[in-house]
Amino acid sequence: MKWVIPMYGLPREVTEKRQVEVELEEGAGMAEVLAAMADQAPELVGKVIIPDGSGKKRLADEFKFNINGTFYYAGMDFRLKRGDRIALLVPVTGG
Repeated sequence: MKWVIPMYGLPREVTEKRQVEVELEEGAGMAEVLAAMADQAPELVGKVIIPDGSGKKRLADEFKFNINGTFYYAGMDFRLKRGDRIALLVPVTGG
């Protein structure tokens, strides 16, 4: 299945892309999404997607995936289902 993942903030700046399209199986989790994104947008590696030394990748601490309105960050996992909407962003608070 194809997922189009919109990107905002630094991810958009470093890739100069508004979105990344990835091919994933239904049920893909954080690791699979990050690996697919790294393949499609290698500029994200080291800034947004961090290699953990064991060959796996993790999301840098300041970035989050938003899936259907719920935030997921490093250390959390999810399983994509058909129809899920996913975006990569930096939640910012300010005042």
